[in-house]
Amino acid sequence: MERTCCLPDDKKITMVRIGDTMVGLASVGEVFEKIYQGKKKPEEIERIELVSEISSHNYVPDEAWDEYAEALIIEYEDYYNKKLLRDGKT
Repeated sequence: MERTCCLPDDKKITMVRIGDTMVGLASVGEVFEKIYQGKKKPEEIERIELVSEISSHNYVPDEAWDEYAEALIIEYEDYYNKKLLRDGKT
């Protein structure tokens, strides 16, 4: 995840590289935290589950689901590893 900014309703926008384009996505951290709290490792996540969660907060074009899934899995893996280090679970 690159950077976030706050919207008036306290939703955060996270810039994620989808293919060759940087896309602002709402609630990425919230979705990732929910998955992390569910004790899911990156390799255990169903791609469709991840994109479905993100698409409940953002528009995801049908033809781009695979690209979103690929990018979001990479982002979640980074999030997961940072949380493990921060939580002392390595």
